[in-house]
Amino acid sequence: MEYVIYGIITGCILIIASIGFSMVWKTENFLNIAHGQMLLIGAYMAYLFKSVLNFPFALAMILSVIATAVLGLLLAKVFYFPVRKNGILVLLFTSIGLSWVIYGIVQAIVGPQIRTFGLETSNMIEVFGSQILSYQELFIILISLACVSFLHYILTKTKNGKGFRAMAENRDLAQIRGINSKKLSNYVWLISSGLAGLAGILLAMTGTLNMELGWHQILIIMSVVIVGGMGNLYGTMLAALIIGLSMDVSTMIVPTSYRTAIAFVIVILVLLIRPQGLSKGGAH
Repeated sequence: MEYVIYGIITGCILIIASIGFSMVWKTENFLNIAHGQMLLIGAYMAYLFKSVLNFPFALAMILSVIATAVLGLLLAKVFYFPVRKNGILVLLFTSIGLSWVIYGIVQAIVGPQIRTFGLETSNMIEVFGSQILSYQELFIILISLACVSFLHYILTKTKNGKGFRAMAENRDLAQIRGINSKKLSNYVWLISSGLAGLAGILLAMTGTLNMELGWHQILIIMSVVIVGGMGNLYGTMLAALIIGLSMDVSTMIVPTSYRTAIAFVIVILVLLIRPQGLSKGGAH
C-alpha cells in the first residue's frame, strides 16, 4: 500500500510540473528545456527564504512561487519572444542554452552541496489502525488537487481560458477573432513558471535538494507529456499519475536505481501501441 501512496504523491508532483510544460508547448510550439531549471529555481528560492532569511515555510513557499512565475515571464520576454519569428529550432536551442546559464548561476550562488528544507517530520495519518501517509504527503496531494481544479475552472469558465484554448488550436486565427494572444502568452508563462517552482518545492519536501533536480525532472516531464498526448492538459494529468505510480510501485520488484527508467519504458510502449499518446494533442 505504501508504494501506491508514494506513486500517487509522485504523480501529483508530476502533474504540477508537467502542466506548465504542456501549456507552453501548445501555445509556443516548442519544447522548453529550461522548464526543468524553473523547478530548481523555485526549490532553491524556498530554501533561501526559509533557511537563510528564516521565513516561515508557508511564506517562503508562496514568495518562491510568485518570484519564479515572474522570473519565468521575464526570461520569456528577454530570450524567447524576440526569436519566435526565427522558428522552433532557434527557440529549442535558446532554451537549452538558457538551461545551462540558469544551472551555472544557481550553482555559483548556492554551491553544489546537497541540502534539505529541515522540516520536522510530520505525524502519520492512521486509517483502520494502519499508518497510511504523513500530513506533508497529504498536503502535496491537496495542493495538486487545488491546482488541477483551479486550472480546470480557468480553462472552462473564464474568457481567458477560452482564449487560451482558441490560441492553442490556431494562434493566427485567434488573433483575427480579436483574442489578445500577447496577453495570454504572458499568462501562460506566469502560470507555467509558477507551477514549475511549486513542483520543485514539493519535490524537495519529499527528499533532498541538489543541483541536478532540473536536469533529472525535465526528462520525466517530457515523458509525461509524450505519453499524455503533446499539448493535451488532461491527458498530461492522467499520464503523470500513471508514470508516478509505475515508477514507485515498480521498486517492489526492481532496484530503485531503475525507477526513472520505468518512465521511458512506458513512453516506448505507448508510442508503439498509440503513437499519438493517451489523448490527441489539444487544449481540452
